[in-house]
Amino acid sequence: MNNSNPYFEELEHIHVEFQALFDGSADAGALERIMARFAPQFTLVMPSGVVLDLAGVRETLTKLRGARPGSQITIRDREIVTEYPSGAVVKYCEYQRDSAGNANVRRSTAVMDIDAQGKVTWRHLQETFCAA
Repeated sequence: MNNSNPYFEELEHIHVEFQALFDGSADAGALERIMARFAPQFTLVMPSGVVLDLAGVRETLTKLRGARPGSQITIRDREIVTEYPSGAVVKYCEYQRDSAGNANVRRSTAVMDIDAQGKVTWRHLQETFCAA
């Protein structure tokens, strides 16, 4: 798939923001920039099965700010499952590690919206832990 795809670009951009937030290098506006990427009705199904709404995501991200020094996030195996005029379903693998030696791999599926100006927002995300 073409790397200039707006959904793939959004995957890269948001994960750069997450990495900085987790490792503590993010500026004061980082959390608000991240939150602005989610639709008001956004839901996240975490690897544990817990479902978070937008308020729950904000609370979780606030707690994770600076909690993972040396955080590194790599996105691989990006694929468009389906694309339609107002958005797409995207799947990818997310590899996370930090300076303490913690590491995990998540297989994720995201439902993303796109507006007439090309702005992508996240509507739903399902994450599952998996082996590397």
